[in-house]
Amino acid sequence: MSFLAPILGAILPGLLGGAAGAANTRPPALNPTQTGALNSLIPSLMPTATGTPQIDPIQQALLYGQNAQSLTGANNAVTHALVSRGLGRSGLLGAGLIQNQNQSQANQNNINLGLQQQAIQQKQLSIQDLLGLLNVNATPGQSKGGGFLAGLAPVMAGSIQQMLLNRQNGGGGYLASGYPAGQAPLNLLGNQGSQ
Repeated sequence: MSFLAPILGAILPGLLGGAAGAANTRPPALNPTQTGALNSLIPSLMPTATGTPQIDPIQQALLYGQNAQSLTGANNAVTHALVSRGLGRSGLLGAGLIQNQNQSQANQNNINLGLQQQAIQQKQLSIQDLLGLLNVNATPGQSKGGGFLAGLAPVMAGSIQQMLLNRQNGGGGYLASGYPAGQAPLNLLGNQGSQ
């Protein structure tokens, strides 16, 4: 019967820890309002958070229109300045118009670059919004069985480890009296002889 003491010494604390874990279940992570909000927000954020960032075509058209107006104004200014001086047919007018066209193309490239960077930033913000929405501070729910096992595991592991260490050291575990097996006083073992 002395072999039962180490086993009971390992199992009883584990069962107590399991019972404590089963009684201490955590609440569910989301209430119905939070679930509804996530279900409506996530589909609206997913298109901008996934795929290639897209330039807003309305902004692009408006900025292209402003660039075209600037080009027209710059061309008119060069033309009037040179024609008024009698240089309308000179190479200076052609050079000025080419320079204006090159500047307009550079402006258009900068517009596209700026809009692409804006689209990338919008994608990053959408990803951050999604991560923020999904990282709820509430702890996930836990079943009674999960709570029991969560409470049981650390105590059982420690008890079994202690029992195995005692066996490796030749003690064979501890008796319920607290004395190592094989070293208990004789009256506990039922022997009446001398030690």
